Amino acid sequence: MSGPFVVGSHHLAAALVRLGHTVDHISAPLSLGHLALAMRDAHVRTRWRRWLRGGERVGGVQELVPLTALPWSAMRRSRVLMNAYSTLLLAKPLRGAGGLALDAADCLIVDEPRFVGLVCKHHRQAIIYRATDLYAQMRGDPTVLDAERVVCQRANVLVATSRPVAAHLSALSQREAHVMTNGVDFEHFASPQVPSLTWNLPGRRETRALYVGSFDGRFGVTAVRSAATELPDKSFILAGPGSEAVSSLLSLANVIGLGAVKYEQLPALMQQCSVGLLPLSEHSANAGRSPMKLYEYAAARLPIAVTATDEIRQHTLPTLCPASDDRTFAEAVRRAFEYAVDPSLVNAGCERARDESWVSKARRLAELAVVARDGKNPAGAHLGETAPENERADSLSRHDSVLG
Repeated sequence: MSGPFVVGSHHLAAALVRLGHTVDHISAPLSLGHLALAMRDAHVRTRWRRWLRGGERVGGVQELVPLTALPWSAMRRSRVLMNAYSTLLLAKPLRGAGGLALDAADCLIVDEPRFVGLVCKHHRQAIIYRATDLYAQMRGDPTVLDAERVVCQRANVLVATSRPVAAHLSALSQREAHVMTNGVDFEHFASPQVPSLTWNLPGRRETRALYVGSFDGRFGVTAVRSAATELPDKSFILAGPGSEAVSSLLSLANVIGLGAVKYEQLPALMQQCSVGLLPLSEHSANAGRSPMKLYEYAAARLPIAVTATDEIRQHTLPTLCPASDDRTFAEAVRRAFEYAVDPSLVNAGCERARDESWVSKARRLAELAVVARDGKNPAGAHLGETAPENERADSLSRHDSVLG
């Protein structure tokens, strides 16, 4: 937590605290291989400091960063080593895995299958496996499937952030998996912000389209190049660490890269633009994605041009402008700019985002945890219901751990 990317487990941990729970967030472990990275990566150095301190409180959540001897890539070849990856670790200096205090937790919410060893060891608590991606495809690592299969068998409740991920979990486990999409920190993105003077943005707000995120193989380079070429009067702004990986785009006159932008500054940046971009490549992992940016853009009142998967087309978002492929992405961007000048449409998209708050997701997850704890059949649980945010879900009494 507090790194360059704010992911779903971070949001859920903070939202569970808002609902009155005590929450530990356990990050994926460091390994000795991270020592060299610490010399040039500030975030890795922060993680090392957090381990040395035995954890740190971040926004009401106790964040723990354990240390394991070897990286997953060196331990994934056997079941014994897979388990050892997350059981033979130091939760803090001179303290083993017991320092994570998982025995004190009422519920373990797991969204990282490489924690398979801890899942096997701690089976008295309610366990929810919340899968956020098609991990094996995303990481190019088929051995993750072996770990994921065991986690599915051990978990009381399976939750997926998209229908393709739910189908994947059901195929692994022969059980039902509930679909609960990623949410949005609505107040953070919807609240008006003072424009930052640190960015030298081209053109006027009415001509700016913005992408915020990572630049891995799932990013649609070709789609952005096509749109930037066909719409030379529009500015395409790329924000996120690693934008140098798309240097071919940055050579275009109307494309600029801002590099990493702090999460706290994202709403101000979004509100200086008119359109949000979500260009997806043909990477197989994109089929299972539930992009948080959909509702973050919408909350910031940006229509969204997206290379649409079948899953994304299921979102009932009035400001969504889907493209079927890279060639038609420019037309989706053009349509999004047209939507941007319609206040009623933009406000409708913002209100739709309000329904997807992380607090509502956390409340439903807590309800499922109570179901799991009480040994009831969760098959009839309905994930679409929400309650007022000042009403706390049935208490798990003490302590939840989110293993992200």
